[in-house]
Amino acid sequence: MRNEMISVVLTSLLLATSAHADTSVCPKAEDIKASAFKSPDATIPEPYNEGFKYEAASSTGKKWEGETLASTDSFLEKEYELKPVAMDEQGTKIVCSYGGKSVQRGTTTSKPYLKMTLDK
Repeated sequence: MRNEMISVVLTSLLLATSAHADTSVCPKAEDIKASAFKSPDATIPEPYNEGFKYEAASSTGKKWEGETLASTDSFLEKEYELKPVAMDEQGTKIVCSYGGKSVQRGTTTSKPYLKMTLDK
């Protein structure tokens, strides 16, 4: 029983480490550019259809892209301390997930979250 528990813990640590190991391929927050974005999807009501579109150059010349909706914050401001927290390969894409520090503004708390994708 004890050996099984140790095995489970070690496997969990290995998986957690490998999921976060390659975030060095993700663009740094300071290299990401944001611009206002409005989703063309008519099923998303205003103001939830508005947010930001993100782009960053890759070392291969391709473009990293992402978007957020229902947000008035780009999350690229220094106070969010945005950084890549995970990288995952999904079929023909590389997906980098970003997180950071929650910021309180009045009665609203913004928790940054962003995904950037790159075609392989």
